[in-house]
Amino acid sequence: VEKFIDPLKWWMNNQVLYPNLHRMTLDYLSVPSASTVVERVLSQGRHLLHFTRNRLSLLLSRTVLCLGSWLRCDLVVHDELVDVVKALQKKRLRDGDQVDSN
Repeated sequence: VEKFIDPLKWWMNNQVLYPNLHRMTLDYLSVPSASTVVERVLSQGRHLLHFTRNRLSLLLSRTVLCLGSWLRCDLVVHDELVDVVKALQKKRLRDGDQVDSN
């Protein structure tokens, strides 16, 4: 039996074997465990959900907070994320959907 101290590293190394569980695990492991980290996340949520951004959907709000956490932990490459967002925006424009500029 292999002994792993860092579960996140194990999942990153085995994401090809378990792609769906890998994605779910990243969500689970990104949940802060310390109260100071939780307070920081709540503070970020207050800034994100400020009255000027009250049009953000619940899903979009959760996505922004999750991606922010992943970016801080270097789980997501910023430039790759930007490329994905731009590609999705182009697809939505091509398909005739509205794109939120916020």
